[in-house]
Amino acid sequence: MKKFFLSVAAIFILFGMSNAYAAENFAVEVLNLVNAERAKVGAAPLTLANDLQSAAAIRARELLQSFSHVRPDGSECFSVMRNRGRTCGENIAAGNSTAAATVEQWMSSDGHRANILNPAFRELGVGYAYEDYSTYHHYWVQLFRG
Repeated sequence: MKKFFLSVAAIFILFGMSNAYAAENFAVEVLNLVNAERAKVGAAPLTLANDLQSAAAIRARELLQSFSHVRPDGSECFSVMRNRGRTCGENIAAGNSTAAATVEQWMSSDGHRANILNPAFRELGVGYAYEDYSTYHHYWVQLFRG
């Protein structure tokens, strides 16, 4: 019985690590894709900010409860950010399993595209969450700060 519990714990630890690894890799991939789009219009590249990464990870998990720009507690999406800067924005998406498909989805939407190409933004945080037993399975967040 003890071996069973140890192996189940090991599976959960490995699964959690693979999700964290995927989220980190997706963040870099989204950043590169977004910066390629920004370069096409002459906008300066964004950089990943650690605090925005943490905030975006929180928001991605919250989307499992409520797919909305309003947080599950009823507060505005930007309340997750400790330092909002002069200007900020949020993009959310769900259902795509790749960063490329998600960025393409955002670029096909006027409001999301405007956030991605906004020259006032300088920093980005990217959040990703996967939940097998949820409606869309894959949840994505971009938090922008200028």
